This record gives sequence, structure tokens and C-alpha cells, in this order.
Amino acid sequence: MTEPATSTSPLPSDSVSKLSLSPSAKMTTTNEITLAEPDWSLLPVELLHIISKNLDDCFDALHARSVCTLWRSIFPFPSRLSRPSYTLPTIDNKGSWSLERIPLFLFRPRALAASEYFLGGIRRYEPEEEEELPSPLQCSVKVEIPGSDPKLMKMNDCQIFPLGHQYRMIGCNAKEYRNVVVLPLNQEEGGGGDFVVLLNFTKVLLVFRSTEMRWRRLHTQPFTTATCEELFTFRGKFYAIYISGVVFAFDPHFPGLTTLKPLELPNCGSCNDLVQSGDDELFLVEKIIPRNDHVLNFNRLALRVCRLDVEAGQWVVVTDIGDRVFIIGEFGSVSCSAKEFPEGCGVSGNSILYTHKPWNETYFYKYGVDTGREEDDLNCWWYSRESLVTILSTSPVVALRVEREAMNRT
Repeated sequence: MTEPATSTSPLPSDSVSKLSLSPSAKMTTTNEITLAEPDWSLLPVELLHIISKNLDDCFDALHARSVCTLWRSIFPFPSRLSRPSYTLPTIDNKGSWSLERIPLFLFRPRALAASEYFLGGIRRYEPEEEEELPSPLQCSVKVEIPGSDPKLMKMNDCQIFPLGHQYRMIGCNAKEYRNVVVLPLNQEEGGGGDFVVLLNFTKVLLVFRSTEMRWRRLHTQPFTTATCEELFTFRGKFYAIYISGVVFAFDPHFPGLTTLKPLELPNCGSCNDLVQSGDDELFLVEKIIPRNDHVLNFNRLALRVCRLDVEAGQWVVVTDIGDRVFIIGEFGSVSCSAKEFPEGCGVSGNSILYTHKPWNETYFYKYGVDTGREEDDLNCWWYSRESLVTILSTSPVVALRVEREAMNRT
């Protein structure tokens, strides 16, 4: 093995993965070349420190920590995978709650079928003192699928798609509690640690500012007294979507609310979801339920997708979301790129999947699908039978299986 260069120029973020593809070679007495598994624990410590500073992918760092004890001591546990918590006072200031930040991921175990996926939070695994592990488990998730025993899944053996994060208020056991979001302030000025928390108690929204250290009620009346379904943050504002379909935007720097009403749907009922795609776009996904003699017909449920025009402050109907896949369910709404999925796995772009329906078999929704019914408008998103999705479990993570060409199965 040649000596490493003395230059301290940064290495690319995939240094470890590239190095692992280059096993060392040795000559035998018969001039035949055989490949030997490299012993990466022999890399100079100076080189390891350079690599550790240039690993942008948190799971590359996990793989590096799993090589040996030396590598584990040099490569810190990724902060992106930690679950920091913050202590906040209760509404009546007679106790405290814990606000936990949970990173979300979509992951596919390479050892399982290419069509099986898991969606949820990943936490650091701390083995019991008496527990012996064949190799270091840096990060794991407990998976529970009906019909099988709960098991810990090694993240080192998974293909992983980061999906952002969500917050959870620990200790808030009120039946009205639904969800919570956090918005850091003064990001352009370097932070300063100030933040605002918006807490959803179904029909009441509560605001907590770190500069005040107390809860205040956000008055949405006379705008609405309906149930608040979900909270989001987008481009420095809070967004609250109500069961009526109305979305309110709240800027923590200025008083007052901005109302974003969905477009009218004649002779239809609807319920809506917000989906954020990165830091650039916010989408409204509307479930369209036709009425027959004033009765909602759920058998002909379709979707309409709108994108928020931030400058105009209104929704614009779209028919194409590119290579993205929207997944809406127990963990809120997330967006991921279909380009990262294995070819032929049954997951394709410009599609929407709901994982919290009352039945365990469902399909992706796609735009312009011919349903075979003349009365159905093709300018909507209908479920496509190209791939059958089986929901295997919804807790503690969502587990699902995707099967191609479901319509042709016997």
C-alpha cells in the first residue's frame, strides 16, 4: 500500500465508498493475482481525520463507524440522526413538556425484496449491557409487521432516502393535541437561538416564543372554528390546514393571518393535505368526492393538485409534479424523488400514495388515468392499477410492499 499524500486537501464525500471498491491485490508464487479483502483499520489516523471532515452523507459516517473501534472513535455520530429535545413549560406553567425533533427517512433493506419499503423515524440503538452483537449497530429501527416478531433492522444494510424531520411534544397527553411545528428565527443573521413553536389543539392554536417563554392563543376567529388538521412551516411562515379546506398562513414577525382558500369544486366535497417539496414548493392535494343526490360517492374519489404561488398568494392547479412521489399518511406528508428508486420496483414519478386508508391494499394516484367510466373527468388524478401497494404495518413505522402489474396477477 502506497503512503498517503501529505497534502491536506479535502477528499470527496464518497471517499469511503470508493475506497471500499478497491480491494488490494497480491502476487502468488505462480504469478497469479488474487484479490484480498482490504484491512481499512490500517489507514493512517491523519487520513481518517481528513475523511471524517468531508463526509456530507450521515449514513456514510455510520458505515465508517462500523469498520472498527478506531474508526468509531474518530468518526462522530452524525448530528442529523440525533433526536435533540427541548424543555418547554406547560400551558399552565405548572409542569414541563419535552419537544423532540425526529428525522424521517424512507428506507429499503437490500436483503429483502426490492419492493418492500419502510417510512418513519430512525433512532440510535443502545444495546443492553449483556447483549452481544456480531457487529456494531450504529443506527436501527424496530420494525413490527403483523404475523412476525418485532425485530431490529440495521440501517447499514439499507438504501435510505432522507425526508426531512418532524417534531413531537412528549408529555402532552391532552386528547385535543394533534401536532406541533417549530420555526427558527433570525436565520439570515446567524440565528441567535430564538424560535417560535405553534401547537395544534384541534380547534385552538397556541404560540410559544422563546423570547417570552410563555404560551399565547393564536386567534383564528372570526375566520374559522373548524378543526385544524395539520401544521407546516414553509419559507419562514406557519401554515395551518383546516378540515374545511381553508389554509391559514401566519408570519411570526407580523400580526394577522393570511387566508388561502382552495378553488371551488362544483357539486363535490373535499378534504385536503399540504405537501412540502424541499424549500421551494408547497402543494395542496385535494380529495374530490362527487355528490349524487346530495350523498358523497367515495367510490369515485379523485385528486386535484395545486401549487402555491407565493407572490400572488393563491393556488394554481398543476397536472405534473415531475419525478416526485407524494406519500401522505401517519407521518404527515412527505415528498421524495422517484429517480432514487430501483428500476422496475413499481414506484414511478408524478404519483401520489395514501398510506392511512381503512384497508391495507391501495394504489398510486396518477394524472389522466382512464378509469373506463365516461362520466369521470380525465383532468384529475385517479388511482392507477399499474402497481398494487400493500400496507403491512403503520406503527412504529409504515411498512409497505409494492408489486408491479397488479392488474395482471392471478
